[in-house]
Amino acid sequence: MVAADSAGARPTMRPSFRRGERFMVAVLVVVCLVVGIGMLIALLRSIRSTNRTPASRPAVPAPRPAGGAVSRPVVPLDDDATARFDVTPVDLPRQPLEFAAPGQAGRLFSYGGDVAGHVLPGPYAIVDVETTGFSPAGGDRVVEVAIARVDASGRIEDEYATLVHPGRDVGPVFVHGISNTDIRDAPRFEEIAGELLARMEGAVVVAHNAAFEDRFLAAEFARAGVLPPMSPALCTLWLARRTLRAPNHKLTTLARYAGIPTVDAHAALGDVRTVAALLPHMLRAVGRPLQYPVGFRRMPQLPREVRPLTRAVELRRGSEGWMASLMARLPLSAADPRDGDAQRYLESLAIALEDGRIVGTEARELARLAGSAGLGAAQVAELHRQFLESLRELALEDDILTAAEIRKLRTAAQAVGLPDHFADLKPTSPQDLLAAGRIPGARPAICEHCFGTGHFRATCPELSTV
Repeated sequence: MVAADSAGARPTMRPSFRRGERFMVAVLVVVCLVVGIGMLIALLRSIRSTNRTPASRPAVPAPRPAGGAVSRPVVPLDDDATARFDVTPVDLPRQPLEFAAPGQAGRLFSYGGDVAGHVLPGPYAIVDVETTGFSPAGGDRVVEVAIARVDASGRIEDEYATLVHPGRDVGPVFVHGISNTDIRDAPRFEEIAGELLARMEGAVVVAHNAAFEDRFLAAEFARAGVLPPMSPALCTLWLARRTLRAPNHKLTTLARYAGIPTVDAHAALGDVRTVAALLPHMLRAVGRPLQYPVGFRRMPQLPREVRPLTRAVELRRGSEGWMASLMARLPLSAADPRDGDAQRYLESLAIALEDGRIVGTEARELARLAGSAGLGAAQVAELHRQFLESLRELALEDDILTAAEIRKLRTAAQAVGLPDHFADLKPTSPQDLLAAGRIPGARPAICEHCFGTGHFRATCPELSTV
Protein backbone atom coordinates (compact mmCIF):
# COMPACT_ATOMS: atom_id res chain seq x y z
CA MET A 1 0.00 0.00 0.00
CA VAL A 2 1.01 3.63 -0.52
CA ALA A 3 0.91 6.49 2.03
CA ALA A 4 1.63 10.25 1.64
CA ASP A 5 3.23 12.51 4.24
CA SER A 6 1.38 15.49 5.72
CA ALA A 7 3.14 18.00 3.49
CA GLY A 8 1.85 16.37 0.31
CA ALA A 9 5.30 15.08 -0.62
CA ARG A 10 5.86 12.03 -2.84
CA PRO A 11 4.19 8.82 -1.57
CA THR A 12 6.24 6.33 0.41
CA MET A 13 5.91 2.55 0.86
CA ARG A 14 4.54 1.35 4.17
CA PRO A 15 6.98 -0.77 6.23
CA SER A 16 4.70 -3.84 6.07
CA PHE A 17 4.79 -3.79 2.26
CA ARG A 18 8.57 -3.45 2.24
CA ARG A 19 8.93 -6.44 4.57
CA GLY A 20 6.71 -8.53 2.27
CA GLU A 21 8.74 -7.50 -0.76
CA ARG A 22 12.03 -8.43 0.92
CA PHE A 23 10.55 -11.79 1.93
CA MET A 24 9.51 -12.61 -1.65
CA VAL A 25 12.97 -11.68 -2.96
CA ALA A 26 14.58 -13.92 -0.36
CA VAL A 27 12.32 -16.83 -1.34
CA LEU A 28 13.20 -16.40 -5.03
CA VAL A 29 16.93 -16.33 -4.23
CA VAL A 30 16.66 -19.54 -2.18
CA VAL A 31 14.69 -21.29 -4.96
CA CYS A 32 17.28 -20.27 -7.58
CA LEU A 33 20.11 -21.53 -5.37
CA VAL A 34 18.42 -24.90 -4.81
CA VAL A 35 17.73 -25.36 -8.55
CA GLY A 36 21.30 -24.37 -9.43
CA ILE A 37 22.81 -26.75 -6.89
CA GLY A 38 20.59 -29.57 -8.17
CA MET A 39 21.67 -28.99 -11.78
CA LEU A 40 25.33 -28.88 -10.72
CA ILE A 41 25.01 -32.20 -8.87
CA ALA A 42 23.33 -33.80 -11.90
CA LEU A 43 26.12 -32.54 -14.18
CA LEU A 44 28.84 -33.88 -11.87
CA ARG A 45 27.15 -37.28 -11.71
CA SER A 46 26.92 -37.40 -15.51
CA ILE A 47 30.63 -36.55 -15.86
CA ARG A 48 31.56 -39.11 -13.22
CA SER A 49 29.56 -41.87 -14.93
CA THR A 50 31.13 -41.01 -18.29
CA ASN A 51 34.64 -41.34 -16.82
CA ARG A 52 34.10 -44.64 -15.01
CA THR A 53 36.84 -47.21 -15.29
CA PRO A 54 36.23 -50.38 -17.27
CA ALA A 55 35.94 -52.38 -14.05
CA SER A 56 32.71 -50.56 -13.14
CA ARG A 57 31.07 -51.08 -16.52
CA PRO A 58 28.40 -53.70 -17.11
CA ALA A 59 29.59 -56.91 -18.69
CA VAL A 60 29.23 -57.11 -22.46
CA PRO A 61 28.84 -60.20 -24.66
CA ALA A 62 32.34 -59.92 -26.14
CA PRO A 63 34.90 -59.38 -23.30
CA ARG A 64 38.31 -58.09 -24.33
CA PRO A 65 41.61 -59.55 -23.06
CA ALA A 66 43.34 -57.89 -20.15
CA GLY A 67 46.72 -56.23 -20.15
CA GLY A 68 48.19 -53.50 -22.35
CA ALA A 69 46.34 -52.34 -25.42
CA VAL A 70 43.28 -54.21 -26.58
CA SER A 71 43.75 -55.96 -29.92
CA ARG A 72 40.77 -56.08 -32.26
CA PRO A 73 40.56 -59.25 -34.35
CA VAL A 74 40.34 -58.62 -38.06
CA VAL A 75 37.47 -60.26 -39.92
CA PRO A 76 39.00 -62.86 -42.27
CA LEU A 77 38.64 -62.03 -45.95
CA ASP A 78 37.62 -64.32 -48.77
CA ASP A 79 40.22 -65.29 -51.34
CA ASP A 80 38.68 -62.91 -53.87
CA ALA A 81 38.71 -59.92 -51.51
CA THR A 82 39.76 -56.76 -53.30
CA ALA A 83 42.82 -54.72 -52.39
CA ARG A 84 40.70 -51.84 -51.12
CA PHE A 85 40.09 -53.68 -47.84
CA ASP A 86 42.79 -53.24 -45.18
CA VAL A 87 43.75 -56.20 -42.96
CA THR A 88 46.26 -54.51 -40.63
CA PRO A 89 45.55 -55.26 -36.91
CA VAL A 90 44.67 -52.21 -34.80
CA ASP A 91 45.28 -51.59 -31.10
CA LEU A 92 42.43 -50.03 -29.14
CA PRO A 93 42.52 -47.67 -26.15
CA ARG A 94 40.85 -48.79 -22.96
CA GLN A 95 39.33 -45.39 -22.19
CA PRO A 96 36.69 -43.83 -24.48
CA LEU A 97 37.77 -40.73 -26.36
CA GLU A 98 36.37 -37.36 -25.31
CA PHE A 99 37.16 -35.80 -28.69
CA ALA A 100 37.89 -37.46 -32.03
CA ALA A 101 41.18 -35.94 -33.20
CA PRO A 102 43.12 -37.22 -36.24
CA GLY A 103 45.36 -40.18 -35.50
CA GLN A 104 43.32 -41.31 -32.51
CA ALA A 105 41.26 -44.48 -32.30
CA GLY A 106 38.01 -45.06 -30.48
CA ARG A 107 36.18 -48.33 -29.93
CA LEU A 108 34.85 -48.50 -33.51
CA PHE A 109 36.48 -45.69 -35.45
CA SER A 110 40.04 -44.69 -36.34
CA TYR A 111 40.06 -40.97 -37.09
CA GLY A 112 41.63 -39.40 -40.13
CA GLY A 113 42.63 -35.87 -41.04
CA ASP A 114 46.09 -34.33 -41.18
CA VAL A 115 47.87 -37.64 -40.53
CA ALA A 116 49.81 -40.08 -42.69
CA GLY A 117 47.95 -43.10 -43.92
CA HIS A 118 45.39 -44.16 -46.49
CA VAL A 119 43.95 -41.60 -48.93
CA LEU A 120 40.22 -42.35 -49.07
CA PRO A 121 38.20 -39.91 -51.18
CA GLY A 122 34.90 -41.53 -50.23
CA PRO A 123 32.24 -42.69 -50.26
CA TYR A 124 31.11 -41.56 -46.82
CA ALA A 125 28.66 -43.11 -44.37
CA ILE A 126 27.26 -40.27 -42.26
CA VAL A 127 25.73 -41.48 -39.01
CA ASP A 128 23.86 -39.87 -36.13
CA VAL A 129 22.15 -41.24 -33.02
CA GLU A 130 19.62 -39.93 -30.53
CA THR A 131 20.06 -41.39 -27.05
CA THR A 132 18.44 -41.64 -23.61
CA GLY A 133 21.36 -39.75 -22.03
CA PHE A 134 25.08 -39.10 -22.26
CA SER A 135 26.67 -42.24 -20.80
CA PRO A 136 26.45 -45.70 -22.37
CA ALA A 137 28.58 -46.94 -19.45
CA GLY A 138 25.85 -45.68 -17.13
CA GLY A 139 23.12 -47.57 -18.98
CA ASP A 140 22.03 -45.01 -21.56
CA ARG A 141 20.90 -46.43 -24.89
CA VAL A 142 20.28 -45.46 -28.51
CA VAL A 143 16.64 -44.54 -29.28
CA GLU A 144 17.07 -43.47 -32.92
CA VAL A 145 19.73 -43.96 -35.57
CA ALA A 146 20.15 -42.64 -39.10
CA ILE A 147 22.85 -43.36 -41.67
CA ALA A 148 23.32 -42.15 -45.23
CA ARG A 149 25.79 -43.12 -47.96
CA VAL A 150 27.11 -39.93 -49.54
CA ASP A 151 29.64 -39.22 -52.30
CA ALA A 152 32.33 -36.53 -52.09
CA SER A 153 30.01 -33.94 -53.65
CA GLY A 154 27.44 -34.42 -50.89
CA ARG A 155 24.96 -36.31 -53.07
CA ILE A 156 22.99 -38.76 -50.93
CA GLU A 157 22.94 -42.21 -52.52
CA ASP A 158 21.05 -44.09 -49.82
CA GLU A 159 19.42 -43.35 -46.46
CA TYR A 160 18.27 -45.47 -43.56
CA ALA A 161 16.59 -44.24 -40.38
CA THR A 162 14.63 -45.91 -37.62
CA LEU A 163 13.54 -45.51 -34.04
CA VAL A 164 15.19 -48.08 -31.77
CA HIS A 165 13.63 -49.73 -28.72
CA PRO A 166 16.13 -49.09 -25.90
CA GLY A 167 14.74 -51.65 -23.48
CA ARG A 168 14.29 -48.88 -20.92
CA ASP A 169 12.75 -45.43 -20.51
CA VAL A 170 13.52 -43.08 -23.41
CA GLY A 171 14.97 -40.36 -21.18
CA PRO A 172 14.41 -36.61 -21.66
CA VAL A 173 11.67 -36.30 -24.29
CA PHE A 174 12.25 -32.53 -24.60
CA VAL A 175 15.71 -33.23 -26.06
CA HIS A 176 14.89 -35.71 -28.84
CA GLY A 177 11.09 -35.55 -29.02
CA ILE A 178 10.71 -39.34 -28.74
CA SER A 179 8.23 -40.75 -26.23
CA ASN A 180 7.85 -44.24 -24.79
CA THR A 181 4.75 -44.65 -26.95
CA ASP A 182 6.76 -43.82 -30.09
CA ILE A 183 9.25 -46.66 -29.54
CA ARG A 184 6.73 -49.29 -28.41
CA ASP A 185 6.85 -51.15 -31.74
CA ALA A 186 10.38 -50.12 -32.75
CA PRO A 187 13.04 -52.75 -33.54
CA ARG A 188 15.85 -53.39 -31.08
CA PHE A 189 19.40 -52.47 -32.00
CA GLU A 190 20.50 -56.06 -32.60
CA GLU A 191 17.71 -56.37 -35.17
CA ILE A 192 18.93 -53.41 -37.25
CA ALA A 193 22.70 -53.80 -36.71
CA GLY A 194 23.04 -55.44 -40.14
CA GLU A 195 21.57 -52.36 -41.84
CA LEU A 196 24.23 -50.15 -40.26
CA LEU A 197 27.14 -52.48 -41.00
CA ALA A 198 26.10 -52.88 -44.63
CA ARG A 199 26.23 -49.11 -45.11
CA MET A 200 29.47 -48.67 -43.15
CA GLU A 201 31.36 -51.24 -45.23
CA GLY A 202 33.67 -49.67 -47.79
CA ALA A 203 33.00 -46.13 -46.57
CA VAL A 204 34.55 -43.47 -44.34
CA VAL A 205 32.24 -43.13 -41.35
CA VAL A 206 31.41 -39.47 -40.64
CA ALA A 207 29.72 -37.94 -37.60
CA HIS A 208 29.55 -34.56 -35.89
CA ASN A 209 31.32 -35.05 -32.55
CA ALA A 210 32.08 -38.58 -33.68
CA ALA A 211 33.40 -39.67 -30.27
CA PHE A 212 29.79 -39.61 -29.03
CA GLU A 213 28.54 -41.91 -31.82
CA ASP A 214 31.64 -44.07 -31.33
CA ARG A 215 30.89 -44.71 -27.65
CA PHE A 216 27.20 -45.46 -28.10
CA LEU A 217 27.47 -47.60 -31.23
CA ALA A 218 30.33 -49.61 -29.72
CA ALA A 219 28.24 -50.29 -26.61
CA GLU A 220 25.20 -51.28 -28.68
CA PHE A 221 27.18 -53.60 -30.95
CA ALA A 222 28.77 -55.18 -27.87
CA ARG A 223 25.37 -55.82 -26.30
CA ALA A 224 24.33 -57.46 -29.57
CA GLY A 225 27.40 -59.71 -29.46
CA VAL A 226 28.93 -58.10 -32.55
CA LEU A 227 32.50 -56.81 -32.77
CA PRO A 228 32.92 -54.93 -36.07
CA PRO A 229 36.41 -54.22 -37.38
CA MET A 230 37.84 -50.73 -37.01
CA SER A 231 36.50 -48.28 -39.61
CA PRO A 232 38.19 -45.16 -41.02
CA ALA A 233 36.27 -42.18 -39.67
CA LEU A 234 36.10 -38.40 -39.85
CA CYS A 235 34.78 -36.08 -37.16
CA THR A 236 33.13 -33.02 -38.73
CA LEU A 237 33.37 -31.15 -35.40
CA TRP A 238 37.17 -31.29 -35.73
CA LEU A 239 36.92 -30.50 -39.44
CA ALA A 240 34.59 -27.53 -38.84
CA ARG A 241 37.00 -26.03 -36.31
CA ARG A 242 39.69 -26.21 -38.98
CA THR A 243 37.70 -24.85 -41.91
CA LEU A 244 34.63 -22.81 -40.88
CA ARG A 245 34.41 -19.52 -39.02
CA ALA A 246 31.33 -19.32 -36.83
CA PRO A 247 30.47 -18.18 -33.27
CA ASN A 248 30.37 -21.85 -32.27
CA HIS A 249 30.52 -25.18 -34.04
CA LYS A 250 27.11 -26.58 -33.24
CA LEU A 251 25.55 -28.19 -36.27
CA THR A 252 22.63 -25.74 -36.47
CA THR A 253 24.98 -22.75 -36.19
CA LEU A 254 27.26 -24.07 -38.94
CA ALA A 255 24.30 -24.69 -41.22
CA ARG A 256 22.95 -21.19 -40.64
CA TYR A 257 26.30 -19.56 -41.41
CA ALA A 258 26.71 -21.71 -44.52
CA GLY A 259 23.21 -20.82 -45.72
CA ILE A 260 22.02 -24.43 -45.54
CA PRO A 261 18.37 -24.96 -44.53
CA THR A 262 17.87 -27.48 -41.74
CA VAL A 263 14.94 -29.84 -41.23
CA ASP A 264 14.26 -31.84 -38.07
CA ALA A 265 17.11 -30.40 -36.01
CA HIS A 266 16.34 -32.86 -33.17
CA ALA A 267 15.96 -35.96 -35.35
CA ALA A 268 18.83 -38.23 -36.36
CA LEU A 269 17.99 -38.08 -40.07
CA GLY A 270 17.84 -34.28 -40.02
CA ASP A 271 21.33 -34.09 -38.52
CA VAL A 272 22.68 -36.59 -41.05
CA ARG A 273 21.35 -34.50 -43.93
CA THR A 274 22.84 -31.33 -42.47
CA VAL A 275 26.27 -32.98 -42.19
CA ALA A 276 25.92 -34.25 -45.77
CA ALA A 277 25.29 -30.70 -46.98
CA LEU A 278 28.19 -29.23 -44.98
CA LEU A 279 30.76 -31.93 -45.77
CA PRO A 280 31.64 -30.83 -49.36
CA HIS A 281 32.21 -27.23 -48.20
CA MET A 282 34.61 -28.36 -45.48
CA LEU A 283 36.46 -30.83 -47.70
CA ARG A 284 37.03 -28.12 -50.31
CA ALA A 285 38.28 -25.73 -47.62
CA VAL A 286 40.94 -28.25 -46.53
CA GLY A 287 42.46 -28.04 -50.00
CA ARG A 288 44.14 -31.46 -49.94
CA PRO A 289 43.08 -35.09 -49.51
CA LEU A 290 42.60 -36.28 -45.96
CA GLN A 291 44.33 -39.46 -44.85
CA TYR A 292 43.25 -42.20 -42.45
CA PRO A 293 45.24 -44.59 -40.22
CA VAL A 294 43.25 -47.60 -41.46
CA GLY A 295 41.64 -48.55 -44.74
CA PHE A 296 38.28 -50.10 -45.50
CA ARG A 297 37.37 -53.33 -43.72
CA ARG A 298 34.96 -56.16 -44.43
CA MET A 299 31.99 -55.99 -42.08
CA PRO A 300 30.17 -58.96 -40.54
CA GLN A 301 27.17 -60.01 -42.59
CA LEU A 302 24.09 -59.88 -40.37
CA PRO A 303 20.40 -60.41 -41.19
CA ARG A 304 18.51 -57.41 -42.59
CA GLU A 305 14.93 -58.59 -42.28
CA VAL A 306 13.30 -56.27 -39.73
CA ARG A 307 11.37 -53.26 -41.00
CA PRO A 308 12.42 -49.85 -39.68
CA LEU A 309 10.08 -47.59 -37.73
CA THR A 310 10.55 -44.15 -39.24
CA ARG A 311 9.22 -40.83 -38.02
CA ALA A 312 8.53 -37.44 -39.56
CA VAL A 313 8.63 -34.62 -37.02
CA GLU A 314 8.13 -30.87 -37.13
CA LEU A 315 5.70 -31.09 -40.06
CA ARG A 316 4.91 -27.67 -41.51
CA ARG A 317 2.57 -26.66 -44.29
CA GLY A 318 5.12 -24.33 -45.90
CA SER A 319 4.81 -23.08 -49.45
CA GLU A 320 4.64 -26.58 -50.96
CA GLY A 321 2.02 -28.10 -48.66
CA TRP A 322 1.84 -30.65 -45.87
CA MET A 323 2.64 -33.74 -47.93
CA ALA A 324 5.76 -32.22 -49.45
CA SER A 325 6.85 -31.55 -45.87
CA LEU A 326 6.14 -35.18 -44.95
CA MET A 327 8.16 -36.64 -47.83
CA ALA A 328 11.07 -34.29 -47.09
CA ARG A 329 11.28 -35.72 -43.57
CA LEU A 330 11.22 -39.42 -44.48
CA PRO A 331 14.37 -41.30 -45.51
CA LEU A 332 14.86 -41.51 -49.27
CA SER A 333 14.14 -45.21 -49.39
CA ALA A 334 13.02 -47.84 -46.91
CA ALA A 335 10.92 -50.99 -46.87
CA ASP A 336 8.49 -51.74 -49.68
CA PRO A 337 4.94 -51.37 -48.35
CA ARG A 338 3.04 -54.50 -47.47
CA ASP A 339 -0.43 -54.78 -49.02
CA GLY A 340 -2.24 -54.10 -45.75
CA ASP A 341 -0.06 -51.10 -44.89
CA ALA A 342 -0.43 -49.64 -48.37
CA GLN A 343 -4.22 -50.07 -48.31
CA ARG A 344 -4.55 -48.39 -44.91
CA TYR A 345 -2.41 -45.48 -46.07
CA LEU A 346 -4.36 -45.02 -49.32
CA GLU A 347 -7.69 -45.19 -47.51
CA SER A 348 -6.58 -42.52 -45.05
CA LEU A 349 -5.29 -40.40 -47.93
CA ALA A 350 -8.64 -40.64 -49.73
CA ILE A 351 -10.51 -39.58 -46.58
CA ALA A 352 -8.14 -36.67 -46.02
CA LEU A 353 -8.66 -35.44 -49.60
CA GLU A 354 -12.45 -35.60 -49.57
CA ASP A 355 -12.56 -31.80 -49.22
CA GLY A 356 -9.71 -31.31 -51.71
CA ARG A 357 -7.03 -30.38 -49.18
CA ILE A 358 -4.92 -31.85 -46.40
CA VAL A 359 -4.65 -30.11 -43.02
CA GLY A 360 -2.06 -30.54 -40.29
CA THR A 361 -3.84 -33.21 -38.24
CA GLU A 362 -4.44 -35.29 -41.38
CA ALA A 363 -0.80 -34.94 -42.43
CA ARG A 364 0.39 -36.06 -39.00
CA GLU A 365 -1.87 -39.12 -39.13
CA LEU A 366 -0.50 -40.02 -42.56
CA ALA A 367 3.03 -39.52 -41.20
CA ARG A 368 2.21 -41.92 -38.35
CA LEU A 369 0.93 -44.55 -40.79
CA ALA A 370 3.99 -44.18 -43.03
CA GLY A 371 6.34 -44.41 -40.07
CA SER A 372 4.69 -47.47 -38.54
CA ALA A 373 4.93 -49.22 -41.92
CA GLY A 374 8.62 -48.30 -42.23
CA LEU A 375 8.06 -46.37 -45.45
CA GLY A 376 10.54 -43.98 -46.99
CA ALA A 377 9.94 -40.97 -49.22
CA ALA A 378 10.21 -43.08 -52.39
CA GLN A 379 7.57 -45.54 -51.18
CA VAL A 380 5.19 -42.77 -50.06
CA ALA A 381 5.62 -40.95 -53.37
CA GLU A 382 4.80 -44.17 -55.25
CA LEU A 383 1.62 -44.63 -53.19
CA HIS A 384 0.68 -41.04 -53.98
CA ARG A 385 1.21 -41.70 -57.70
CA GLN A 386 -1.00 -44.78 -57.50
CA PHE A 387 -3.71 -42.71 -55.80
CA LEU A 388 -3.52 -39.96 -58.43
CA GLU A 389 -3.67 -42.47 -61.28
CA SER A 390 -6.86 -43.92 -59.79
CA LEU A 391 -8.32 -40.40 -59.83
CA ARG A 392 -7.28 -40.05 -63.48
CA GLU A 393 -9.09 -43.27 -64.39
CA LEU A 394 -12.26 -42.10 -62.65
CA ALA A 395 -12.18 -38.76 -64.45
CA LEU A 396 -11.76 -40.45 -67.86
CA GLU A 397 -14.47 -43.07 -67.42
CA ASP A 398 -16.77 -41.14 -69.78
CA ASP A 399 -13.89 -40.24 -72.15
CA ILE A 400 -14.56 -36.56 -71.47
CA LEU A 401 -12.24 -34.35 -69.44
CA THR A 402 -13.46 -30.87 -68.59
CA ALA A 403 -11.43 -27.91 -67.38
CA ALA A 404 -13.17 -28.15 -63.99
CA GLU A 405 -12.15 -31.81 -63.63
CA ILE A 406 -8.55 -30.96 -64.48
CA ARG A 407 -8.51 -28.24 -61.83
CA LYS A 408 -9.69 -30.75 -59.22
CA LEU A 409 -7.08 -33.31 -60.27
CA ARG A 410 -4.26 -30.78 -60.11
CA THR A 411 -5.46 -29.58 -56.71
CA ALA A 412 -5.23 -33.17 -55.45
CA ALA A 413 -1.75 -33.57 -56.96
CA GLN A 414 -0.61 -30.37 -55.27
CA ALA A 415 -2.02 -31.57 -51.95
CA VAL A 416 -0.05 -34.85 -52.03
CA GLY A 417 3.22 -33.16 -52.95
CA LEU A 418 3.30 -34.05 -56.67
CA PRO A 419 2.20 -30.77 -58.30
CA ASP A 420 3.34 -31.70 -61.84
CA HIS A 421 1.68 -35.11 -61.98
CA PHE A 422 -1.21 -33.95 -64.20
CA ALA A 423 0.76 -31.46 -66.29
CA ASP A 424 -0.04 -33.52 -69.41
CA LEU A 425 -3.83 -33.17 -69.14
CA LYS A 426 -5.90 -31.01 -71.51
CA PRO A 427 -9.67 -30.54 -71.69
CA THR A 428 -11.43 -32.63 -74.32
CA SER A 429 -11.82 -30.43 -77.42
CA PRO A 430 -15.10 -30.01 -79.39
CA GLN A 431 -13.39 -31.58 -82.42
CA ASP A 432 -12.60 -34.70 -80.39
CA LEU A 433 -16.20 -34.86 -79.20
CA LEU A 434 -17.56 -34.53 -82.73
CA ALA A 435 -15.15 -37.17 -83.98
CA ALA A 436 -16.41 -39.49 -81.28
CA GLY A 437 -20.02 -38.59 -82.02
CA ARG A 438 -20.51 -37.09 -78.57
CA ILE A 439 -21.56 -33.55 -77.75
CA PRO A 440 -21.86 -33.05 -74.00
CA GLY A 441 -24.94 -31.19 -72.92
CA ALA A 442 -26.92 -31.65 -76.21
CA ARG A 443 -30.50 -32.89 -75.66
CA PRO A 444 -32.12 -35.48 -77.97
CA ALA A 445 -34.95 -34.22 -80.22
CA ILE A 446 -38.37 -34.84 -78.58
CA CYS A 447 -41.69 -34.30 -80.33
CA GLU A 448 -44.20 -32.25 -78.33
CA HIS A 449 -47.11 -34.02 -80.10
CA CYS A 450 -46.33 -37.72 -79.92
CA PHE A 451 -43.46 -37.43 -77.43
CA GLY A 452 -41.33 -39.56 -79.70
CA THR A 453 -37.60 -38.96 -80.03
CA GLY A 454 -35.60 -38.12 -83.13
CA HIS A 455 -37.90 -35.40 -84.46
CA PHE A 456 -39.76 -32.27 -83.44
CA ARG A 457 -43.50 -31.38 -83.76
CA ALA A 458 -43.07 -29.70 -87.16
CA THR A 459 -41.88 -32.93 -88.71
CA CYS A 460 -43.98 -35.34 -86.66
CA PRO A 461 -45.14 -38.24 -88.90
CA GLU A 462 -48.55 -38.33 -87.21
CA LEU A 463 -49.31 -34.70 -88.07
CA SER A 464 -48.12 -35.03 -91.66
CA THR A 465 -50.76 -37.70 -92.34
CA VAL A 466 -53.65 -35.60 -91.08
